[in-house]
Amino acid sequence: MTGMRIDKNAPPVAPTAAPINDSMRRLQIGIAGVLTVLLLVGMAGLIGERAQERALDDAAADTAIKMPGDDAKAGKAPLEELGVQPVSKEENPGTAVKVPQAAPSTATVPDLEPDPELQRARQSAPR
Repeated sequence: MTGMRIDKNAPPVAPTAAPINDSMRRLQIGIAGVLTVLLLVGMAGLIGERAQERALDDAAADTAIKMPGDDAKAGKAPLEELGVQPVSKEENPGTAVKVPQAAPSTATVPDLEPDPELQRARQSAPR
C-alpha cells in the first residue's frame, strides 16, 4: 500500500445508489405495453358489440310487419309523398315524347376548332 493514502479524518463517503437493472426496466415497460394493448382491444370489442346490438334493435324496429291496407296512400302513389304529380297518358294525350336529334356531322363548335397559331407553329417547327 505504498501508492494509496487513506485520510482518517475525512468524513465517510455515502455509497452510491445501485443503478436500476436495465433488463428489469425493459420488462416493466413491456408488461405495461401489453396490458395497455389488451385494455384497448377489450374496449374496442365492447364498443363493437354495443353498436351491433343497437343496429339489430334499429333493424327490428324498422322491419315491423305492415299489413295490407295500412299504408294505402304510399302503395298507390309513392311519388305524391315526394311532392311529384304524375301525369298519365289519359290526362294529357297531346304530349308526345320528343327524341333529341343528333347534330349534323358538318357542324363545328367554335370552342373546339383547332387554334390556327398552334397549327402554324407545328408546321414551322423543325423535325
